[in-house]
Amino acid sequence: MGFFSPTLYYHPLTTTTAPGMGFFANLLSASLKRRLISSLGGTNDDRFERAFHASPDWIVITRLSDGLIIDANKGFETISGRRAADVVGHPMAQFNVWAHPEQRARMVSELMQMGTVRDTLVQLRRLDGTLRDCMVNASLMALGGSTHSHAVWIARDVTDQNALHEQFKAAFQLTPDFMSISRLSDGTYVEVNAAFEQITGLTRENTLGRTSIELRIWHDPAARDALVQAFKTQGTLHEYFILINGRDGQVREALVNAATFEARGERYMIALLRDVTEQRRVQEEIQSLNTELEARVMRRTADLELTNQELSRTLANLQTAKDQLVQSEKLAALGALVAGVAHELNTPIGNGLTVASSLQYRVQEFDALMTSGMKRSDLVAFINDTKQAADIMARNLARAGSLVTSFKQVAVDQTSSQRRRFSLGVLVAEILLTLSPSIRKSGCTVTTEIAEELEMDSYPGPLGQVLTNLVNNAVVHGYRDMPCGPITISAQCSDTDQLRLEVSDSGHGILKTDLTHVFEPFFTTRMGQGGSGLGLHIVHNLVTSVLGGQITVQSETGQGAVFTLKLPRTAPRQEVSPQPPLKDD
Repeated sequence: MGFFSPTLYYHPLTTTTAPGMGFFANLLSASLKRRLISSLGGTNDDRFERAFHASPDWIVITRLSDGLIIDANKGFETISGRRAADVVGHPMAQFNVWAHPEQRARMVSELMQMGTVRDTLVQLRRLDGTLRDCMVNASLMALGGSTHSHAVWIARDVTDQNALHEQFKAAFQLTPDFMSISRLSDGTYVEVNAAFEQITGLTRENTLGRTSIELRIWHDPAARDALVQAFKTQGTLHEYFILINGRDGQVREALVNAATFEARGERYMIALLRDVTEQRRVQEEIQSLNTELEARVMRRTADLELTNQELSRTLANLQTAKDQLVQSEKLAALGALVAGVAHELNTPIGNGLTVASSLQYRVQEFDALMTSGMKRSDLVAFINDTKQAADIMARNLARAGSLVTSFKQVAVDQTSSQRRRFSLGVLVAEILLTLSPSIRKSGCTVTTEIAEELEMDSYPGPLGQVLTNLVNNAVVHGYRDMPCGPITISAQCSDTDQLRLEVSDSGHGILKTDLTHVFEPFFTTRMGQGGSGLGLHIVHNLVTSVLGGQITVQSETGQGAVFTLKLPRTAPRQEVSPQPPLKDD
């Protein structure tokens, strides 16, 4: 049955010529005898008579010559399924009890030679035909004065224990982890599984009966003493780390789980070793990889920090350059304003200067006539010429004064970004007045479609700069390398709070691929030709931030472009530091 078989132990039967049940005492262990004697009353024979019938084991007395059943107990009835009254006086062979008759023949032969049979596993058949595994002990006895004339058979049903044993044995062998059973006293192996053989390279036949020290399984033999000591101290082991010598001399890392059990008065240790060599190697590789990754992340983080610092400095430099370019754009606009002022004032002041010179000449003539004598007609002519000169000078000086006032307002708006209420039509006229020299030079014509009553409470300076940039954009880019055409500025009120302002041209138009980039800083189609790429970016920033509106562009190649501004008539309040207004002097 192997090491795990639940075996039964009986004391040897001794022959006796005493009649009755006294012989049964010889079949029982001393401890069982004492227990039965202390718990049962009457004579010894009476006591053992009651023990005979009360025993859960099958006990049958047969005659050797023909197998006639002399007596059978309750245990026989339970195991065989037959009543004792039905079998007593009949030969055992009549009931087909032995599933394998040759087993009985061998036992009888051994019984005749040795006088006893110990712990023999057989299969007995029940009345219903089912087979039961039974552990049988038998002994010769004398009955009726005849020596060795009869035999007493004691059988214990071990079917259920055997089933459990087979299940445990299968689980033991199929477990993928190294398993072994060894005597705790000397470390001798009594059973190992297939995983043990696979890991150690040792066969089961060469392992049983030898110790782990003899087989050189321990990489460090002293470690076994530490394990045994820990085991004795704790009673069990859980995840205890050891090193063993594996197949082909490989050192394997293992975690031990162990417990003890007792069998046949001997203590044994059952141990399960889980080979974690690959697992720990992978863990070490992962740990090494994690360490390397952490170091790499730290290096990259440091590199990114340096890159971010460089990018921050570059961005700051770009922002400074952008601010400088924006300022340059503003100064350029101011330069255009100055040029416009000079050009527009040239005519009225020149006319006034010419008339003043003529008037001075007439005064000199009149003074000479007063000395030499004058006629009435000379006086009338002088008065008429003087009136005409005064009228011409007054009109030209008024024109110059009006221009100065307009230019002054535009200058104040563009340099101070002050908020005020203004007429949109007047603002547009003033802006176009400052742009008139460049517009006339380009050959373009600008028309406006703005209602006179359309007023805004906003920032005329930024709005003027927006219009200036959009008109210049149309002149420089819209009509590049082609005859200049019309530019239209129109405004309509969508409701009481919003207005729609459009600046359109019929020039080249904008490529579809460029439409999404026109408001980006430094984007220009004239790189290296004097274009900064900031004009429309400034427009977008002023419209969306200062003026609180939106700007979009629509264009098709060859069909011109339309810039649409949606502006609140009352602009949102801005935290600005206004520039001091220009002085009259």
